[in-house]
Amino acid sequence: MSTLAPAAVAAVVDELVVAFTGIFSREEVAFVVEDSWHDLEARSRTPHFLTALLRKDARDRLTQMARYRGLR
Repeated sequence: MSTLAPAAVAAVVDELVVAFTGIFSREEVAFVVEDSWHDLEARSRTPHFLTALLRKDARDRLTQMARYRGLR
């Protein structure tokens, strides 16, 4: 994991916890964000965009999960 990872992951977790308040717990959001981070970091050829890609990927996954559960 890069040195940017902890700060980037924490910032995205904080942002998405607010966006999905009442739908997912902080732990659920953190799991999805960290899972997305590991996946994106492993296959990324442009690390400069990892945070933006992480934000979009995690938000999309959480939105899909909420829709599947009938919560959004």
